[in-house]
Amino acid sequence: MPQLDPSLAYTKDTSIYVKKVSWLELFFDLVFALALTMSAKSLENVNDFSKESWMALGEFLLIFIFLIMFWYRHMLLMNRFDHSSFVVTIMTLFIGFIVVAFTQFIRIWRIPDIGIENIGKNADLGSFLATIAMFLGVLVLAALYFFFSARMIPGGANEKVWARTSAKHMALESLGYLLALLVTPAIRPFWFIAVFIYFNRYPFETFINPKKQSTLHPALINLLPENVKHKMERIGLFSLLVYGLILILAAAPLLEIDDTLSVAKVINPMIIFGQIFLYVSVIWFIHYRMFEVAEAKGNQFATMTFIILTLLVANTFFMKILLKEPSQAISIFFAVSSGLMMAILATLFWNVKGMQSVSLGENMIFVFKQWAFLLYIAAGAFIVSSFFDMNIMQLIWKIIIITLFICALFELRLSVEYYMGTRFKPHFKFFDSLNMTGISFIVLGGIIFFVMTTLLRKDLASWWMLTWVAPTLFGIFVIINNMLFNRIKPN
Repeated sequence: MPQLDPSLAYTKDTSIYVKKVSWLELFFDLVFALALTMSAKSLENVNDFSKESWMALGEFLLIFIFLIMFWYRHMLLMNRFDHSSFVVTIMTLFIGFIVVAFTQFIRIWRIPDIGIENIGKNADLGSFLATIAMFLGVLVLAALYFFFSARMIPGGANEKVWARTSAKHMALESLGYLLALLVTPAIRPFWFIAVFIYFNRYPFETFINPKKQSTLHPALINLLPENVKHKMERIGLFSLLVYGLILILAAAPLLEIDDTLSVAKVINPMIIFGQIFLYVSVIWFIHYRMFEVAEAKGNQFATMTFIILTLLVANTFFMKILLKEPSQAISIFFAVSSGLMMAILATLFWNVKGMQSVSLGENMIFVFKQWAFLLYIAAGAFIVSSFFDMNIMQLIWKIIIITLFICALFELRLSVEYYMGTRFKPHFKFFDSLNMTGISFIVLGGIIFFVMTTLLRKDLASWWMLTWVAPTLFGIFVIINNMLFNRIKPN
């Protein structure tokens, strides 16, 4: 049976189909990944703990949230509707163009004015263009929803009602962004935030009291059943594109190699890129175990994935700055941000049982929880490192990344083998027992003890001894608990 839409992959039963990510969606995701990495330019203004640095950091987060909002709404529509036409292609590509323009206009908004006669011109121009881009982006997205609602949808009218109600809602939201032109450029970001929260208020209304009745239209709250496989495939491919563009951002030092007569000018950029590449690769490997092994699903996993991507873009930019011009403030930002990212990854691994779409079994879930322990320790080490000077901080970071790299290198359990479409069970080896988990924590305590006493010259009779005593005692407790559990039989 011929396919009517390239995003549909039919099974042997022609009445059932599995929706796949189309080429248009993939290209759209590439444009958005580009815009997300472009938004990191705002972090160039983060140099210390001044008001300007915090404003630049807030600007980066604000742009990231708005871009993710655009992408997620488009994904929801394509997830539930199957239609391919020239009109849909043009509208989708125009939205992609608008989001890239929006990111650039925000940058113009931030460019310092040169000369007294130009004071305020960049802010006014950038603010005006960003407001128009925001208005047009949401308006065209609303038009796309309305276009789909006007099509004949096989199977019922619920999809039509949802799409049309969403189109009206977003049209009003776009008008709210346009009205930002009535206020000054300094107030417009707060106007954007207020409009965004008002029209997307459901999570805020139910955060404290989940049983609270939302004031939004029921069609906007009670979403239609989604195509889970398509949604997670789309999120996975989008994340992969962001990872790729992050590496392109990290490769910028290689473009500085313009003189091969000097060994330092060739080696130094390679070392900078190599360190960033190792950092991003380790995070990618750990993050994508959730995609490949667990085939994770759900809104919680999607939200945490977006947060991880946000932090990773920021961390890559911070790391590139640190390797060229070390700064105590940037070091602290990087340490805290990396700690948060590791903590979120650990939370994903710890809750894998509630996110899995394939049956992992108790042994595999135990493996994920072991990695969750390791990632929580890495998160704590990153955050604790922010209390030291830059040299000690960088030493702690290198120990963390190298440890994660070695663990990932010898980890044979978080892998899946396929042959002729059949998924085989992974190998279970070294760390499958609680005894080996306990030994791992004891070894970790020994390493921390060596670093604290030999390298950092810390006194044994100080609070620092908790950093190595805690994992050592925990490892001993795990071993004793496992021995008692196996030897003492119940009556």
